[in-house]
Amino acid sequence: IGPLDNHKSGMPSRQWQKDAPASFAPALSQYFSVMENLARILFRGLALALQLDDASWFLHEGRFDEGHQCALRILNYPQLQYEEEEERPKKVHIRAGAHTDYGAMTILKSGGPGLQLKLTSNKTDGEISNDESSSWIDVPHLSDALIINLGDLMQRWTNDRWRSTLHRVIAVPDDDGVVSVENTSNPRIFQSARRQSMAFFVNMNGNANVVPFDSCIDEKHPCQYDSIKASDHLMQRHAQSMGETTKEL
Repeated sequence: IGPLDNHKSGMPSRQWQKDAPASFAPALSQYFSVMENLARILFRGLALALQLDDASWFLHEGRFDEGHQCALRILNYPQLQYEEEEERPKKVHIRAGAHTDYGAMTILKSGGPGLQLKLTSNKTDGEISNDESSSWIDVPHLSDALIINLGDLMQRWTNDRWRSTLHRVIAVPDDDGVVSVENTSNPRIFQSARRQSMAFFVNMNGNANVVPFDSCIDEKHPCQYDSIKASDHLMQRHAQSMGETTKEL
């Protein structure tokens, strides 16, 4: 779902399943509102870390106000069961492929283990190295915690000083992950329980102008990006993910 005021945001209006429980829409709407408030708090912390003149810089009218384009998604990963391949007994079962999020940041409520992130080294030209020498790291699952991922827009705003989080989701085996099945030629079965998460994608107002901060530019770190509207950035990233364009951001 998107913001309550779809006229200001330009997002589609909220639509609910007709057969959903009566508490479903109110609960999600309340959760959305709480995440909006948390995003405002986080933005203040980011402004301080970036040494901006005003801790409310991100919250100014036209940047992140009632016209923002945040989105809340419920992510369902169903129970999985596979026959183990004898030649690849430790095969990684991917639930969601490696990617970065497009917006400023993402606030994730994880429903179980399986999230991994990849640490990447910075090259001198400001590009990200995705060489295989850097390994995937398991993100600890804490039932009463939230995970904050920086997105591509914040990387652009900080001129690559802060990197968007490259992450993926894998299927984590139940217990030992292997059960025996009688009367089969391959008795090794990999199984993983259902996993459900809630992701709040923090997106700015569509017309917010994004240009690297002065505090992130110096002689050793020249400006890497041109000015762009936040909505244009999102559309370009969506198009790239669909293979529709190769235009550099």
